Order: sequence, then structure tokens, then C-alpha cells
Amino acid sequence: MDNQNTTTTLLIIASAGLAIAGIIFLLVGIFDEDKNNWMLISALVCILLSNLFNLIRTQFNNTKNQ
Repeated sequence: MDNQNTTTTLLIIASAGLAIAGIIFLLVGIFDEDKNNWMLISALVCILLSNLFNLIRTQFNNTKNQ
């Protein structure tokens, strides 16, 4: 039971960290004087991975409750 709670906690931490990194990359990419496309691509990848981790956590919690 402790292993499932640890997995859920780690997924929450990873998802939140990726979301924050995505927001930072997005803001820097938009407001930077040098328009770097790699910053916007990095923001997109971070936000997509964050959403993927949220989906995995949701499915993990649904199977845990059944």
C-alpha cells in the first residue's frame, strides 16, 4: 500500500514540476528579445508531459480504487 502512495506522490511532483517548467519556458519564449523557437517547443513538450503524467496518475488511482 505504501508503494502506491509513493508512486502517486512522485507523479504529482513530476507533473507539477513539468507544468512550472513549461510556464517558465513559455514566458521566456514569448517575452525574450531573441525569438527562440526551441523555448516554445520546450514549453509545449513540458506541458504535454505534465498532462501525460496527470493521466497516468488518474488511471492509476482509478485502478487502485477498484
